[in-house]
Amino acid sequence: MDYKESRYNHSGMVGDQVFLYNLVTSSVAVIGKSEYAQVKDCVFSDSDLMRTSVENGFIVPADEDEVEKVLAIQRMNNYSTRFAGFQILPTTACNARCFYCYEQSYKPVCMKSGVAEAVPAFIESYMDMVDDVHVTWFGGEPMLELDRILDLSKKLMDSAERHGVGYTSDMITNATLATPDAVRMLVHDCEVSQVQITLDGLAEEHQRRKAYLTESITFDTVLAAMDAFVDQGAKLLIRLNMDKGNYKDCLELIPLLGERYRGLDTVMLYAAPLYGSGNVEDFYTEADLNEAYKAIFRAMIDAGFIQTLDGLPLNFNNATCSARMINNFVIDPSGDVFKCEHLLAEAAQRIGNVFEGVLFNEALAQWASPDVPRKCRECSFLPSCQAGCYAAEALDFGLKRCPHIAFITDAIIDAAGYLLGCGSHADRTISNGRKDRR
Repeated sequence: MDYKESRYNHSGMVGDQVFLYNLVTSSVAVIGKSEYAQVKDCVFSDSDLMRTSVENGFIVPADEDEVEKVLAIQRMNNYSTRFAGFQILPTTACNARCFYCYEQSYKPVCMKSGVAEAVPAFIESYMDMVDDVHVTWFGGEPMLELDRILDLSKKLMDSAERHGVGYTSDMITNATLATPDAVRMLVHDCEVSQVQITLDGLAEEHQRRKAYLTESITFDTVLAAMDAFVDQGAKLLIRLNMDKGNYKDCLELIPLLGERYRGLDTVMLYAAPLYGSGNVEDFYTEADLNEAYKAIFRAMIDAGFIQTLDGLPLNFNNATCSARMINNFVIDPSGDVFKCEHLLAEAAQRIGNVFEGVLFNEALAQWASPDVPRKCRECSFLPSCQAGCYAAEALDFGLKRCPHIAFITDAIIDAAGYLLGCGSHADRTISNGRKDRR
């Protein structure tokens, strides 16, 4: 059989070796230049190298259409009826005034009893069709409506048990209202197994950017809440919102968090470039991101947040945009149903409500059969971004359709070299990735 190099290979020098990774299989290799030349040219003097290159997707059959294969996998996952996901906003009100928040134009609304009574029935209507249901609590600040979350969670968990389907939930919160008692109830009574909490820098910068409505809420309030979630057994995902204005703060914060949560594999951290309203000169351009992430990744490695190559963004994503999954919905406080939480202010994006169900209208048709632009089909990052963010492009936001990972290849390779130099446990030859993605 004839072979060709995979179009989804990425490579760079790590010392005098070549670091090679494939975005479909998530496989990595650290090999010599002569071995890499064999992979690139598909002319092998080493039969073992050829065999492992095939197994790990570095080379593929010459007549394989890799683009259509990636898109076929995406479609299979997007149209899967094994899973249903619901992002519920019990309120659009918030006790912070982050300058970058895309919800600034939203009217503060809390979910009324009539809507809350209809939500469980709407979600239950999908339980006969799927194996698992997942709920994400979002807002606004969802914990402003803690009682509503407790009530809905109990009803949804009872429904899942009656239908014999799995139930999981997580929450995106600013953690300012997460008292020990509230955390205990969320984790144990509502089965909230993971929380995402955002930090915007060290104490002073974080306070300035969050602009809390209550002066008694501080950076330490948030740290204490993070500790409480960890102590109760929930996974903690820390997001650092990063721009040029707080970049130094983020670099200094990473080791402090690493020391605070050292040895806990339930605590994860990532940095996301910040976009929105504010000083646009502080926002990162495509050209800036590589240098910014080199130091971020090294700091995360030193702090223990990245310990192996698996901790780097080398992976295939089945569907990074949950809005494109056929059974994934956003429910706002008024009971209206949308596909994307970024577009709740767009009346044309409404696809139904919890009283009448989902309508196959123009908005839903757009999400069900999205076009994949030529630039995405031709891009070597397609397996990771899956054609990117439609909402960001529609709103002319940030890097538009493209995710930031498409612009940090040099930083990833630098981090890989740093990991290996630090004595990472990663295999220094060829390491099997998730071959089932192929």
